[in-house]
Amino acid sequence: MEQEAIHQLWQILEDSEHPESNTFQVTITEHVARVAKVSEALRAYPPVLEEKVLGGKTRDLDTLVNLLATADDSTFPLFQPTRALVGKTLVMAELNLWRLLRHICKEAQKGGIDVSAVQETIDDRLFGCVFTLLAEEVLGLIGMDEKLEIKLRTRAVTHLVDAWGNFHQWAPRKYFPLLQATWDARRRVHVSGGTLMGMGEVLRLLQSGCDPEFVDFFSRENLVEDEQLAFQEFLIGVTTEQLSSLEQTMQEEGRTSFSREEAQAALELDPRARGAGHPGVRAFQFFRERALAAAARRMLDLAGPKKTAEEYVMIYFLEQQAD
Repeated sequence: MEQEAIHQLWQILEDSEHPESNTFQVTITEHVARVAKVSEALRAYPPVLEEKVLGGKTRDLDTLVNLLATADDSTFPLFQPTRALVGKTLVMAELNLWRLLRHICKEAQKGGIDVSAVQETIDDRLFGCVFTLLAEEVLGLIGMDEKLEIKLRTRAVTHLVDAWGNFHQWAPRKYFPLLQATWDARRRVHVSGGTLMGMGEVLRLLQSGCDPEFVDFFSRENLVEDEQLAFQEFLIGVTTEQLSSLEQTMQEEGRTSFSREEAQAALELDPRARGAGHPGVRAFQFFRERALAAAARRMLDLAGPKKTAEEYVMIYFLEQQAD
């Protein structure tokens, strides 16, 4: 499908009379060749756990789990196998290729060229790269969490090893359809951000095709406060600290809701900055903002969710996997 979409866009440009069609074709050729070289570099490294013994040192899944448990968010890359780092580079190279193709489509459209036949595939592949990076991030955070049961961390690292060994085929939509469906739905949701309750957003999330299991998890009776707050962050799109600030402003002004514009103004958010770039890039930024905020709360023992909504869901998934 990927090669077909690229070839199709190439042919559209070939048949067009756009003044820069040849430049676009040359640029596409160069970038595809560069991605191929990164892919070739990845194949030069053996599977992560293939080389198990060297001298008196043994490497297996248990030693990798124990190793990652000594890492944190800042040092995690230092503990990753080289194949994992090269694999992530390949995903980034593919991501940037799809961003380039999306830009070329937009430029071609300005010249009156119909590129609708390939736009959906290009967007789908771009989001696929982003979700691969996100899933790897979530699994890595779980693998590093010493407070979780060893069996859960081992399952998370097992999935990581599988990803590191199969970056050409590995995709969250195959292994974690719940997360994939949730992210797909969340990017189509436009939150009001005014009432802080999030009920309207839950309904819109469901209507957008979100896996009901995700919403069921966050609506169960034994839901703890941190999970609820993490879900609220996920829905509303701002951190717990920002939501608390907004709630305080509401109380001071004797109001029960804000419009989206009023909420952004109260939080001093620039809607142009938050809306800039490709939605896939914003999805990654959205996750990282919450992940870093959660890490700060864990480190400083502050109030608020200590994990992202995606982490809580993934932990639930890994527990269900055992059952």
